[in-house]
Amino acid sequence: MIPIIYYKTSQQRKKSKTFQRYWQYYKWRLLRIKEHPHRIARGFAAGVFVGCFPFIGLQFVLSVVLAMIIRGNKFTAILGTWISNPFTYVPLFLFNFQVGKLILSFFLDNHDLDFQWDSISELQNLGTEITVTLLLGSAIVGLFLSSIAYYLIVDLLEKKGKTKEIKR
Repeated sequence: MIPIIYYKTSQQRKKSKTFQRYWQYYKWRLLRIKEHPHRIARGFAAGVFVGCFPFIGLQFVLSVVLAMIIRGNKFTAILGTWISNPFTYVPLFLFNFQVGKLILSFFLDNHDLDFQWDSISELQNLGTEITVTLLLGSAIVGLFLSSIAYYLIVDLLEKKGKTKEIKR
């Protein structure tokens, strides 16, 4: 049997190199931020928290505002919003919805949360219930993921030697 060897075209090599250059650029930019690791981690956690909400057009703005409120880094807040990207929107929001449905089932009867989507008019009538369920699940998942992200980023930066205090 003769092995088939596939070669990448010059266009494919160029695209992969471009992606690698972007990745390296943002990695080095993150590691060269001259701020305290806790401030960098607070910004990233703020971005992860906001990234869990279904406010697709406003995530960058909301993450920067939240980072300013909790005195986090604005650049890392924007990076943190990429937890929800075009590949993860559907699974993340579906998971958030299920978490919200589970939490609400403790306070409401389960039959109140069984949504029948037989027609568009029924779906429009359930808009408030769906929105509240999704936002509650997003807040809970966002708090959980942002706390994990905070400690992971602090640990990563302290291992990389960014423990020096920088006065601002």
